[in-house]
Amino acid sequence: MFDSILLFLETNPDWVNWTIFVLIFIESLFIIGLFTPALLIIPGIGALAASVGISPFEITFYATMGMIIGDSTSFVLGRLVGNKLFDWVPNDYHRYVKQAQKFMKKYGILSVALGRFIGPLRCVVPFTAGSLGMRKSIFFPVTFLSAPTWTSLYVLTGYFLGVAFIEYFNYALIGLILVITIYTVYKDPMNLREDSNNV
Repeated sequence: MFDSILLFLETNPDWVNWTIFVLIFIESLFIIGLFTPALLIIPGIGALAASVGISPFEITFYATMGMIIGDSTSFVLGRLVGNKLFDWVPNDYHRYVKQAQKFMKKYGILSVALGRFIGPLRCVVPFTAGSLGMRKSIFFPVTFLSAPTWTSLYVLTGYFLGVAFIEYFNYALIGLILVITIYTVYKDPMNLREDSNNV
């Protein structure tokens, strides 16, 4: 099954490229990005890209474009909302906006780049920057310069380290089973030995 999927993706590499583009685009959107486990999936897609012969530059390009367009969409949306920010944002998410505002007050234009590396702020900072009236001449250059750094970190980690995992998948699986077995036998986390002594 896995081999047939790889074979399909080798002949249709755009599926991998557009998957990472869409995933990072969605992950960059205000609020929606909070529910996207992109950080767990992106390295895996990077590894998949390597296994089907996509170059690291190509997969990183698509990931970077997804981030730039997603952040830009959130920024423009924030500018449209403007001062009515807390009227427009559901009450459950006010705390994220307040965190982003404090973060931006502390780090200024650097917050656009640094926010990408801090949990839920990833998809909140661009929107907040727009709502606070950050100039386009500041936001877009910072985004364009920082996007390749973030995407390279996550995509290429999976790309280069994941190749070894995929190549030695069976060995890794056997090793994982052995570790779990040894832990279970010696640590006895479910108190199996104690239960058997009471029988």
